[in-house]
Amino acid sequence: MRQLAMHKALLVFHRWAGLLAGLVIFVIAITGCALVFEGHIDRLLNPDLTLVQPGSHTISLQAAVEAVRSTYPLETPNGVVLPDAPHHALVINLESGHAVSVDQYRGRVLGARERLGGFARFLRRLHKTLLAGPMGQKIVGALTFLTLLLALSGLILWWPRRILVLKSSRSWRRVNFDLHNVLGLYSAAFLVVMCVSGIMITFAEVVDPVVLRLDPAPPRRPVSRASMVSAGASPIGPDEALRLGRAALPGAFVRRVSLPPPGTAVYALGLSFPEDRTPGGRSRVLLDQYSGQILDVENSRIAHLGKRILDLKRPIHTGDVFGAPTQALAFGVSLMLAGQVVSGILVWWRPGRFAAPARRRRTAAGVGKP
Repeated sequence: MRQLAMHKALLVFHRWAGLLAGLVIFVIAITGCALVFEGHIDRLLNPDLTLVQPGSHTISLQAAVEAVRSTYPLETPNGVVLPDAPHHALVINLESGHAVSVDQYRGRVLGARERLGGFARFLRRLHKTLLAGPMGQKIVGALTFLTLLLALSGLILWWPRRILVLKSSRSWRRVNFDLHNVLGLYSAAFLVVMCVSGIMITFAEVVDPVVLRLDPAPPRRPVSRASMVSAGASPIGPDEALRLGRAALPGAFVRRVSLPPPGTAVYALGLSFPEDRTPGGRSRVLLDQYSGQILDVENSRIAHLGKRILDLKRPIHTGDVFGAPTQALAFGVSLMLAGQVVSGILVWWRPGRFAAPARRRRTAAGVGKP
C-alpha cells in the first residue's frame, strides 16, 4: 500500500514538474543540440569572417596586430586567438568588445563583429542564461537539476512496465506513451551525466571548492605576477611570447595570447594539449613582457584529481570529451530530451480535458437547468 502511494506521488511529481517546466527545458534541449555544432554553425553563417584559403606561409602575429591597428586606429587590441585549423581565420580581440578576423596568410583584415555577436553566440546565451544574465543562468541551473530528478524518477516509473521497444498499435496514444518511455530509458544514463556536469558548471562557486578537496594539497591560488619595468626596456612582442610559451609546455598548442599594455602587465598564454577539448585550453603560461622570463606555468597534465574532474566538466557537457563520437551522443541525448518533453505533454493531453470540468461547473451552478 505504501509502495503504491509512493508510486502515485512520484507520478504526480514527474507529470507536473515536466508540464510546468517543459517548455523551457525544450528550449534548453534544442539549443543544446545546436551548440554541439556551434563552431560549424558560426562558420557556415559567417564564411567571410571565419574561413580563409591556406597559403604557403603565415604572417607574424605582430604584423597581424599592426594590420588591425591600421584598419581600426581608434581601437586597442588586447589579445590574439590562434586558429585551430589551417582554413580558420586568425582573430584579434579589441578592448571595445569586438573581434577582428585576419587572413593570416595574406595579412588582410576581413572585418570585425561583436565578440559575442552572431546567431551561434545567441544560441549559447539562450542555452546558458535564457537571455536573462546571471539570474537566468541560475534558473537554467535549477531547471537542469529538475531535469536530473525527472530522469531518475522516470526510470523508477518505467520499471514496473519495462517498455524496451516501440510496439505497433492502432492507437497513436499508445505509440506515443511507448516512445516517451523508450526515449527516457535509452537516454537516462547519458542525460544524468550531462545534467550533473551542467549543474557543476552553473554553480561552480559552490561545487569547485568541494571537488578540489579531492586533491592532496590545498587548491593552487591564482598567481598574480608583474613585469619588471626598467628604463629603456622594450616589450618582447607577441611572436617571441608565442615561442617562449611553446617552449615552456612542449606538445601544447597555444590558443590565446594576451597583448599587455605598457607597464607591469604580463603576457598570459592559454594552451591546450591534444587531449584537452576546451576552446581556451586548461594550461597557462605567464611571461614578463620585457624580459620574457617565465613567471608561472600551469600544466593540466600534472593536475591532481579534483582539478582534472573540473577540467572535464565542460567537454563532458558539450560532448567534446572524445571528439565526434561523443559530440554525436550529446546531440542525440539533447534531441531525445526535447522529444520526451513533446511526448510527455501528449501523454497528459486528452481532447476535451478542460471541457468536462467546465460542464461540471456549469451543472453545479444550475446553468442549463429548465
